[in-house]
Amino acid sequence: MKNLVWLVVAVLIALAGYMLFTGKGPQEVAIEASDAINAPAVADDVTQAAGEAADAITDTVDAAGEATTEAVDDATENANDAAEPAVQN
Repeated sequence: MKNLVWLVVAVLIALAGYMLFTGKGPQEVAIEASDAINAPAVADDVTQAAGEAADAITDTVDAAGEATTEAVDDATENANDAAEPAVQN
């Protein structure tokens, strides 16, 4: 808890120093922060990255499904081939 208090104090000192050296008031700093957070370009980039990640996951799941199907088919075929001589006797 003590560390949290020191962290808050350090942030407040850093913010006050920034405002002192830049000559900006609290409202100007708040507007800049708001503009930076609400930047549409960042939102577009994040949306595009999420779409690409979803596509990659879909492709991976499809490939895994195909590999599983092939493995089951091969195992079934091998089991049938192994059982064939026993059925003939």
